[in-house]
Amino acid sequence: MKCFKSIMYTMALLAAFSCNKAQVGVSGQVSFDLNSRYDLVEVTKSSVSDYTTLPSKGDFTISILDASSASVYSGKLSAWDTSTQLPSGNYSVSASYGSLEDEGFDKPYFSGVANFAITGGNIATVSIPVSLGNTVVKVNCTDSFKNYFKDYTFKLVRGTATLATFAKDETKAAFVDGYKLTIQGTLTSETGTQTFEKEYTNLKEATAYTFEFDAPNVGGAKITVSFN
Repeated sequence: MKCFKSIMYTMALLAAFSCNKAQVGVSGQVSFDLNSRYDLVEVTKSSVSDYTTLPSKGDFTISILDASSASVYSGKLSAWDTSTQLPSGNYSVSASYGSLEDEGFDKPYFSGVANFAITGGNIATVSIPVSLGNTVVKVNCTDSFKNYFKDYTFKLVRGTATLATFAKDETKAAFVDGYKLTIQGTLTSETGTQTFEKEYTNLKEATAYTFEFDAPNVGGAKITVSFN
């Protein structure tokens, strides 16, 4: 009887080991898509595509982490092999394009994160929500301003760094980190050259701001700056 119990116990251990081994070996696959939010907040609704060329999905970099935050994959979305087998479990994936620290014209920064799970034998489809992470800034000058100031240049600066330079009649918008910036102007009229600067902080991400310059008085004695 004692021998019979030992045999049964050994068989139970073997069965448990076999079951656990099967669970560990279970794997699945995943494919990714981007749920892009390219709208901007502005006085009139606009899109990032109004200010720059949008990246293609394959240009995004993705990073996959497992439940222990160990790296599973990091590289271009276009290079991800959907036939890759991943062990069952929970994962997170982040997607990004550009960098918040890289500022200037045509330098949008997009990012987003999604969580997903792999279950044995299944193919997961994960949509990663990405949106603009930096601020859009543009400059507009009225006709009366242009008539009085024959030449002008505006700069966005932070500390000693110049983020973007708006030469005369520049129509492009700059993509910047809106936490802090200063706009500087050098204005030349028939009476000479004058300068000014003003600091702004906590500008919102995914928002387009316009600095509009006007010289409403005859002779341009007064300059007004409206800021949306």
